[in-house]
Amino acid sequence: MAIAAWQALATSVLLSIAAAGAALAIGFQHVRGDLAQLFNVCVENLKHGYASPGGTVVATLGLASLSILATRTLWCTLSIWRQDANERRARVAMLDLVGHAGIVPGVLVLDHHAPYAFCIGGRRHRVVVTSALLDSLDPCELDAVVAHEAAHLRQRHHAALMICRITFGTLAPFFPAFRTALPHVRLFAELSADDSARKRVGVAPLRSALLHLARIPAPSGTLAASASDVETRLVRLTDQKAGLPRHRAVVAGVTIAGLVVVPLALVAAPVVAMAWEGMCLIG
Repeated sequence: MAIAAWQALATSVLLSIAAAGAALAIGFQHVRGDLAQLFNVCVENLKHGYASPGGTVVATLGLASLSILATRTLWCTLSIWRQDANERRARVAMLDLVGHAGIVPGVLVLDHHAPYAFCIGGRRHRVVVTSALLDSLDPCELDAVVAHEAAHLRQRHHAALMICRITFGTLAPFFPAFRTALPHVRLFAELSADDSARKRVGVAPLRSALLHLARIPAPSGTLAASASDVETRLVRLTDQKAGLPRHRAVVAGVTIAGLVVVPLALVAAPVVAMAWEGMCLIG
C-alpha cells in the first residue's frame, strides 16, 4: 500500500503538471478547433471554459511545459528501462554460468564466502543464495529467506521500483523531495516481503535469519533480505499488528486512487460538461 501511495503521489504530480500545461495550451485557436471537433462541441465553449489571462503567451508557456514534461518522461522511461533490462540480462547470464541448480528447490546456489541472498526480477527471474548462507543458516531460517525473496518476485517489487525510478527521476529536477524518496520505497518493499515471509514461516526464523544477514549489503540492482534498515524491520517484526486494519486500508486505497483520478477529472471537467450539455455559447 505504501509503495502504491508513493507511485500515486508521483503520478498525480506528473498528471497535474501535464493537465495544467494541456489546459493552458488549449488557448491556441488551432488546438481549440481540433479538440472541439473531437468532442463535438463548439470552439466558443472551449474558449470560455479554458480561458486564462495572458492569451498566447500563457498558452505558449503551457505547451512548452507539456513538451518538456513529455520529453523528460520519455527519456527517463527509455534510459531506465534499457539500463535495467541490460543489467538483469547480464547478471542472469553470469549467474546461470557459475551457479548451481538443484541444491535448494527453485534456488540458484553461488559459491561465495559471504552469506548473500537476493533475487532478480523479470521474466527470467532468479532467487540466488550463496554457499556461505547455506552453511550459516538452519533449514527454518533458510526457508524464511527464500520466502522473503519469493515474495519480492510474486509482488513484482522490481517492476514497482522501476516505475518509481522513472517517475521520481522525471520529477526530481523540479521537486527535490523525490530525489530522496527511492530508499523509502525500497524499505516498504522489504517490509512487504517480510510480512509475506512471516505469514509463511513465522517470526522467529525470519528474525534469526535477518540477524545473520544484518551486515551484508545487497548487490547492485537486486532485492535482498539484508538490503536496508534491518533494525527497523526487526523492530517491526515484533509487532503482531503490523498490517493496516481493513477500514484504514479501504480509506488508503480510495485516497491513492483519488490522487490519480482528481487531476484528470479537473482538467477534463469543462469539456466533458460541454459535450454532455450539448450547448454552444454565442458572442
